[in-house]
Parts: sequence; structure tokens; C-alpha cells
Amino acid sequence: MRDDPLLSPAVSCPADVSLFAHTRSGYYACARRAPSRRQRDNTRVVGLMKEIHTESDGVIGAPRMWETLRYDGETVSRNRVTRLMADHGIYGVPQRRRWRHKPSGDRPGHVRNHLERNFAALEPNTKWVTDITYVRTAEA
Repeated sequence: MRDDPLLSPAVSCPADVSLFAHTRSGYYACARRAPSRRQRDNTRVVGLMKEIHTESDGVIGAPRMWETLRYDGETVSRNRVTRLMADHGIYGVPQRRRWRHKPSGDRPGHVRNHLERNFAALEPNTKWVTDITYVRTAEA
């Protein structure tokens, strides 16, 4: 890697700097540079997100976080909120899907219950039970 003229730095530098093909002066210029406006704004938004996250007991995720921030007057995109939350380890708790009970309703008049809830068979092959949703019929 050091033999490649495109990747080698102009001056000798520590191993970690030469690994990324930066000059020493470029590295220190970047290290001394003040944070950009976007970085400062991201830091401020992350602080707000951490407050909102703790207020919600760590439940809300990126979509509701974005909605809350927008409601509070912040101008952030949904993708930015998602990225910042992932970068800073802020995760929501997914909601469980609730099982919905379908009411059975009344039994149709033409259907007859042959067993009358008596499932005890006195002899073999006298009572057969199946799930009618599984049995294919010619009707439907």
C-alpha cells in the first residue's frame, strides 16, 4: 500500500494516518476544524431525540420521533431522524400485532350439529371430527 503513489502521503506520517491516505497536515487540519453547522444541528437534534425517547420510556421509534420533532417545529427529514437514531443507538420498541377475535355469530339454520358437543366415542369409527375450514367441498 505504501508503494502506490496515489495512496502514499506526501510526508511521512504515523501508520494510522497513512492507512487512510491522508497527509499529516490534512489530518490535523480536519481535527482542529470547528464542527460544521450541520454537525452542530445534528448534535442538537440528537439531544432533543434523547429527551423525547426518555419521556416516552424508550418506546417510540423513528416514524413517531420524526412526527414529534416536526410537531415541535424542527425541520428534519424522516431519513435523517432514522439515521441519527441508528447512529446513536436510539431504538423504539415495535408494537405487537394484536390478535383480533372474530365473532362467531349465529349458526346458519341449515347446518345441524350432529355431535351436540358429545365427543366421547363408545366404539371405534363412530365419530369423526375435522376442521371444516380444511375440508374441501364442491360448494366452495
